[in-house]
Parts: sequence; C-alpha cells; structure tokens
Amino acid sequence: MTDNLAERLDRVESELAIQRLVHEYCHGADKQDLRRFTAIWHEDAVWAPSPDQRFNGIDAIRAGVKAQWQSFQQMHHWTANLVVDFDGDRASGEADTELSVQLIDGTWIRGGGTYRDVYTRRNGIWRIIYREVSSSFDIDRLPPGIGSPVT
Repeated sequence: MTDNLAERLDRVESELAIQRLVHEYCHGADKQDLRRFTAIWHEDAVWAPSPDQRFNGIDAIRAGVKAQWQSFQQMHHWTANLVVDFDGDRASGEADTELSVQLIDGTWIRGGGTYRDVYTRRNGIWRIIYREVSSSFDIDRLPPGIGSPVT
C-alpha cells in the first residue's frame, strides 16, 4: 500500500465509482431505464449475459437489454461481495448477484450468478468495458400466480 495521500484518495474514489457502476447496472435493468443502463458502458464495451449471448458495442448492448425487457414483466437484482483489483486506469471486478424475474406468463424464477467485469477509466471516468455472467444457477422456479404482485 502506498503512503501517498493523493494515490490513496484516487483509489478510494475509483472504487466508489466502480461500485456505483455495479449498482446502476441493477437499477437501470430493473427499472427499465435505458439511459441509466447504457450510461455505465464504454461505447466499445462487451456484455455477455449468458454463455450463448454476447453483445459487442453500446448499440448491441442497448438492443440486448431491450430484448430482455420484452421477456420479463419484472426483474429485480441484488448484487453483493464486489471485489475490485486495480492496475492503473484498468480494474477487474467480481461480484455475486441474486435475481428474481417474472416471465410474461406470470411465472417467477429466482437465480443468481457471478459478474466478472473489466472497467477502464477514460478521460477521468470509469465505465464497464467487459461484463460476463458466469456460474449462473437457479434457486427455484415458482408456478404462475405464486409471488405475483398485488394489484
């Protein structure tokens, strides 16, 4: 660890900025807020939400999340255990997530996984350059109507 106060402050600010990216991902996805969701990515980012899906570039990421929103009535993420390692203006991160989604037919699915991220700082701003979801698992699949919101 460095004794240089400026370097230590930069590290703390950088870690907080990256934590914010991780949280904004969840808020943007869950609230179907396209502006919020796309603000966390660099233009040339890659998002791999599953082993069989890979979106290259912000336009493809935007289209990918919109397609997800068409498949779900609701989506709720909780992300924890974020660990970030820095190498100058590049960092890698790993976080666990649990999520609940309500499909169009009303069925609820709960599951989780691990986000493996790469972040870069360009022009003083941290954003995600690469995110892959791995180690996905299903907690349970509930029958339609169970856990549906009260209207």
